[in-house]
Amino acid sequence: MAVATLLTATACAGAVDGNRAAPDGNLVLVTNQPNASFDPPLMRIGPQALYWQAVYDTLLHTDVRGEPLPGMAASWSYDQSKLNLTLSLRQDITFSDGTAFDAAAVESNFEHFMATPGPNGAMTTAVKSVEVTGPHQVVIHLERLDPGLLTNLSSALGAMAAPAAITRGDLATAPSGAGPYTLQVSASSTERKVYQRNSTYRDPAAYPFDTLEVQYYADVNPVLNQLKTGQIDAAMVRAGVTADLEASGVNVISNSSEWAGMLLLDRAGVSVPALRDVRVRQALNYAFDRKYISSVTDGNPVPTAQIFNVDSIAYDPALEDYYTFDVHKAKSLLAEAGYGNGFTLPLPDLTAILGPAINSTVNQALNAIGVTVDWQRASPTNMSADIAAGKIPVTMFQLAANTPWQTITTSVAPNAGYNPLHSETPELNALIDRVRTASDPAQSAAAYKAVNRYLVENAWFVPLFRPAKYFALNAGITTEYQITGSVPDLSRFKPVK
Repeated sequence: MAVATLLTATACAGAVDGNRAAPDGNLVLVTNQPNASFDPPLMRIGPQALYWQAVYDTLLHTDVRGEPLPGMAASWSYDQSKLNLTLSLRQDITFSDGTAFDAAAVESNFEHFMATPGPNGAMTTAVKSVEVTGPHQVVIHLERLDPGLLTNLSSALGAMAAPAAITRGDLATAPSGAGPYTLQVSASSTERKVYQRNSTYRDPAAYPFDTLEVQYYADVNPVLNQLKTGQIDAAMVRAGVTADLEASGVNVISNSSEWAGMLLLDRAGVSVPALRDVRVRQALNYAFDRKYISSVTDGNPVPTAQIFNVDSIAYDPALEDYYTFDVHKAKSLLAEAGYGNGFTLPLPDLTAILGPAINSTVNQALNAIGVTVDWQRASPTNMSADIAAGKIPVTMFQLAANTPWQTITTSVAPNAGYNPLHSETPELNALIDRVRTASDPAQSAAAYKAVNRYLVENAWFVPLFRPAKYFALNAGITTEYQITGSVPDLSRFKPVK
């Protein structure tokens, strides 16, 4: 069901245990998503983060639980109002172009980020200004409370580029940062990014590989074969292959922090007028038998009707049965909305990624309530960009469900990257404001659950299930998932000692 990311890590060297490859100083990661951009406001989080985490350090880091850690900022503190965040910066950092990292560089990066429309725009909607208060100190002033600011400073918002590169305007393809590696532009292409260790990076032990390669690799089968022989050391794999891999001596770990289903992006009915009516969106939710779909889907994922992580304070078990499978109810809602004779719903044909079974599953469910699916040719590698450009009104997709605030800022808020047509209502905006201003954990949980209930009741999405992610590891490489991000951070790949 999901536009799943194939992530693999390989270390090419001599043989260990027969035909198994031994790790050396090279790390090769393979993903089924090409890099969108190296320009921070245009960069993609999730699988594409591997490309830019190589060249950029960030103001803050996070541990596996998502708690903030020092990064380029040695310390941070809020004032009593929590509208002013002071960052004290490290003084021993230089960018790859040889210039020093300082408070002025932070100011330049924030100004550029805030002035450049992109998929990460929601990260700065609460930022009023950045004030330089010393050579190595800045204060971020907020218009309103921002529960996700510290997390964002460990992500694209905190990725610091050399000011000269910002001025040149070529960051998208020729990044200059202070990260553990530097991009070798002449050796790189759309399908293959090549990196070498940055000799001036402040913490080289955190990245034990001397060279790095990130490849766009669409065909999963050769990757699986190489994983079995030990040429590939780590890979995100489908549930259906885990038993075979384990039988071959490959370790498998799992994690579940995503949801899969239908993104109803055109809630205003710009190109699909029917989607403007909440009854139509509700009918689409009633059309799917989530329990059956989960039972026949690879890995038997858990059915769900909500987009928030099951382990988050926004999750509400009472909402899971809000949309029971009910064809009659779906047809009645369509008739009430004026679509008793049905309508045509355009959907990108993602057979190349999702397999042919998904089309028949969706066809059967929607045809049963009178909705005709118009399958349209689509490029899986361009899906994220096409969504961001507002070209796709609705699609089957899979999105991360990390922290509840990240879910709101990436998928729900008016400027969220996966809300490209800027859907919003006064009621939902008020609920999001309640999340921002919550003064204690109980208020915060209640506010998040209220947002969740609004999204479910008003059918902003058609969630179907929560897929588990399986990561296969050979003996030479280790990694671990963190709560934020759909793949392990680059820093978490280590050789086994």
